[in-house]
Amino acid sequence: MYLQPTVGSKLTAHQAGSQSAVLTRHLLGPSLREVWPSSITPFVPVSTCRRSRRVLGRCVRTEAFFNFGKPGTPGLSDNCWEQSKQKPKYPALNKNTEVDIVVVGAGIVGLTTAYNLTQAGKKVAVLEARVIGGGQSGKDTGEISTWNNHTYKRLESLYGAEKTTRIAASQKAALDFVETVVKEKRINCGFSRQDAFVFFDSPSVGPEFKALLNAGLQDTKEGDFSGTSEEGGIKHCLQLEDAAVLNPVAYLNGLAKAITDKGGKIYEQTRVRKPDRSVLETDGGNKVTAREAVLVATAQPITKDLADSLAHTAAIHSKSFAKRRYAITLSVPKGSVRKGVYFDTANPHHSVRLVEGGDGRKDLLLVSGEEHDQGIKPEEYADYFGRLESWAKSRWDFAGPRKHEWSWETFQSSEKLGLYGKNTVGNTDYYIASGDSGHITVGGTVGGMVIADAILGDPNPYADLYDPWRKLRGPPLLPSYSPTFFKNTISSVVTLLTPQGKSPDISDIPADSGAVLQRSPNKGYKEAVYKDPKGKVDSFSALCPHLGCQLQWNPVEKEWDCPCHGSCFDKKGKQLAGPATTDMRPPQIVTD
Repeated sequence: MYLQPTVGSKLTAHQAGSQSAVLTRHLLGPSLREVWPSSITPFVPVSTCRRSRRVLGRCVRTEAFFNFGKPGTPGLSDNCWEQSKQKPKYPALNKNTEVDIVVVGAGIVGLTTAYNLTQAGKKVAVLEARVIGGGQSGKDTGEISTWNNHTYKRLESLYGAEKTTRIAASQKAALDFVETVVKEKRINCGFSRQDAFVFFDSPSVGPEFKALLNAGLQDTKEGDFSGTSEEGGIKHCLQLEDAAVLNPVAYLNGLAKAITDKGGKIYEQTRVRKPDRSVLETDGGNKVTAREAVLVATAQPITKDLADSLAHTAAIHSKSFAKRRYAITLSVPKGSVRKGVYFDTANPHHSVRLVEGGDGRKDLLLVSGEEHDQGIKPEEYADYFGRLESWAKSRWDFAGPRKHEWSWETFQSSEKLGLYGKNTVGNTDYYIASGDSGHITVGGTVGGMVIADAILGDPNPYADLYDPWRKLRGPPLLPSYSPTFFKNTISSVVTLLTPQGKSPDISDIPADSGAVLQRSPNKGYKEAVYKDPKGKVDSFSALCPHLGCQLQWNPVEKEWDCPCHGSCFDKKGKQLAGPATTDMRPPQIVTD
């Protein structure tokens, strides 16, 4: 059987205290390595690992958890942007270094911030765990517009006309910024200005039309559509002029080049394991010192130790929750679809755009939607790609076969806007980017502009809207916590505490699939087991190495997802997305 430091293990009073204390520990989310006394730490570095050691009167075979495997780039999607073909272009960090500003994460927020800072003459180092655009930014649909999927009528009712007007202005500023950068730096990313079309189930567009005008989007008009297949059968819609499309991976590559052209440094395959206010330690043991500021742009902030994890859970993580969104492309004849970015107002909403092909005959219709909370149980998944295809073909009935399918993670903040600015934990020059609310490209660009201005000491008219400290509505003393975050966290804890009953056997797991098993129900030990196509089995602790929530198998992406804070790991346990900074840990084999 397998010994894991989880609820249900035989702990002494010194180690765990009462059962209620253990439950509280999992709700608050401490790091598992930190709650165990150092004298009986169950996980040890490979350099000091013994084959066995005595733990609570038992002989335990311990395995190293600092095992990142062979070099590679796991977690890239085979999407229409060819993210899966991204290879490291920049070196890994192999020595200590010192710069003005350190940026962790080479996605849209990190690279936009680094671009602005290098343009201002700052010495910047970008640290990326995998490759440029290897995270969620390289999986986005590449739509940039002033439209907000939460609808302006809803935003106005929540925040009033003045704040809603500035939200729209911030998104337009992001669009203008991207267009300027693309032109000045000659980035070949397929950038194209197009109209946005917002269509409704109801023929009445009046309330939203009025809200858009109130928000300063004076170029909005009622779309003159005939309901043909070229227009997706749409008859009633609103038409917004401020929109554009691009290839996000190509754009990120262009930003990276512009950064290095101005003297900035980019280090790929350099994972930060211990972020700090001025010194960051990588998994290779090298340290990067920031003289002026640090930006952690990792979707959810990574942390350095137990106290830091608890503080960020209360201050940042609890203000948003992780969601999963899906996309497909369908082959369509060139010229058969009216150009534009299409949005509906369903829940969850859909978006549609064209990706122009290079053969002169076929384009791709990119369709996204079908959101759900991250980390649901495997049996709760549906045929999301099939649903998207059926929905798209009900409108563009001439669409051909499916060419790509992929999904990605977003973080929905309670106030429906990203969290971009100075970290709420501590008072130093330490900045974070989180809670994108589904607006990865446009919101991430806003975030990069806001954070760069803050670091440079320049005023930004939108900084207060995106400040992680903000409180846009509700009682002033009550933080803007996300109820869904707490629901998902409590659900994960309940799942962790509840015995499985009759646990499935490894032989029951299909090939190229995973499952959480509990081979000793009375002990509460759970393991995450993956069986490869040839029947070989890999086993890990089922607890997320970040803060101890139970991981769930994602049968669509074939990965392990955390429902609490959004960490993701591939089927072999490699870390794909934070806030976790290590791979999944192996189980501990116990012999009495």
